[in-house]
Amino acid sequence: MHTTTFCHRLLSVLAVTLPLSAHAAEERDFNAYPPHVKAYLARVNSVDQHRYGFREDYPGGYEQWRADARRELVRLLRVEKIAAQAAGFEAQVELGEAEDLGAITRQLGSLETEPSVRVPFYLLKPKGKGPFPLGIFPHGHDARGHCTSAGVYEDAAHRLKALAEDRDVAVQAAKRGYLAIAPATRGLAVDGVPDLYKRHGGRECRSHVMHCLLAGRTAMGERVWDMQRFLDWALALPEVDARHVLMMGNSGGGMVTLYAAACEPRITVAVASCSFATLTSPAGYIYHCDCNMVPGLLELGDLPDVAGLIAPRYLLTVNGRKDVLHAAEDVERAAARVRTIYEAAGVPTHFEHRWGEQGHRFYSDLMWPFVDAAMER
Repeated sequence: MHTTTFCHRLLSVLAVTLPLSAHAAEERDFNAYPPHVKAYLARVNSVDQHRYGFREDYPGGYEQWRADARRELVRLLRVEKIAAQAAGFEAQVELGEAEDLGAITRQLGSLETEPSVRVPFYLLKPKGKGPFPLGIFPHGHDARGHCTSAGVYEDAAHRLKALAEDRDVAVQAAKRGYLAIAPATRGLAVDGVPDLYKRHGGRECRSHVMHCLLAGRTAMGERVWDMQRFLDWALALPEVDARHVLMMGNSGGGMVTLYAAACEPRITVAVASCSFATLTSPAGYIYHCDCNMVPGLLELGDLPDVAGLIAPRYLLTVNGRKDVLHAAEDVERAAARVRTIYEAAGVPTHFEHRWGEQGHRFYSDLMWPFVDAAMER
C-alpha cells in the first residue's frame, strides 16, 4: 500500500488531542475540587498505600527495590496475562518495498505481535552495512503519528506543522545513523477497538482501554508488549548494534517509553517528551488520559517510581513550559523524586529533566545532545 494513501485512511479514525492555550493554562487550577472531594481523594490516594514506592531505607537497598517494584509493575500491567494468551505464537513481520530517500531508505511494514493484532510501522535505515544503533519511536494521541514520525505527511500543512515541532523523529534518527522504527501505538491508531456509536464518548483510546480492562488486561501493558516484540525482531537483525537501544516518544508515546523502559532492560536510553509528571496533582487531579491508566498503580508508587526503575540506564524527561497538560510544580516534584532514585542507584548523572520553551511537542535541540552523550559512554 502506498504510504501517503495509508496515512489518508488514518485521518478519520482518531482526532489529535490538542492542548489549550498558554493563557488558559494560567487560569487552570488542578486542585479546584470541593473540600469533601479533596478529603476523599486524599484518603484513597494516600502515599501510605505506596507499597513499592522507593524509599532510602528499603530493605536490601536500591537493587532489591528495583527487583521488587519491577515485578509488581509487570503484574499490574498484566503483561504476563498477555503472554499466556499468546503462548506459542511467533510474531510475524511483513515489509514492503524500500523507498530511496537519499541518505536513508524507508519501508512500510507490519508486525503481528499476537494473534489477530497487526501493528503497522515504518522502518528507516541509513545506507550501508552498519551495525547501527536502534531507535524505536512510539507516538501518542494521533492516528497518523507513526506516519509523521517517519516523514509521511497528509499535505503541505501537516508537513510544516510536523517539522516546526520536530515530530519527524524517526527521520532525524535515521539521518543520525540509527535504524529507526516508527510503530503505530495500539489503541491510539487504527489497530485499537473502535468506539461504535460513541459509547465511550467518541474516543477510540477510551473504547480500547475499557475493553482491555474488561478482559483483565491493560492498554499500557499491550503497548509495552508490542514494544518488546519490536525489540525481539529488530535486535535479531544483523545490522543492529544491540548495545545501543533508544526509545523516544512524545505525549502518550512518552508514557509508552517510560513504562517500556521500566520493564525492559534492553532499552539503554529513554527519552519521554511532554508526558512526565506525577500521576495526580496534590488534590488528586489525574494528569494523564484514561488509556494510560494502570489500575492500582498508586499502590506501587507514582510515575517517578516507574521512571526510577530505568536506572542505572539513561533517562531524559522533557516538558514544554507552555504545555497545559501538567502543572509545572508537579513536573518539578516528579523530577526531584527521580533524581533521588538515581542518586540511590549511584548514577545521578544518568537522569536529566529539561524544559522546552514552547508547548506539547518534541524538542530536538534538547533531546539529541543528551542521547548522543549517553550513547558515547
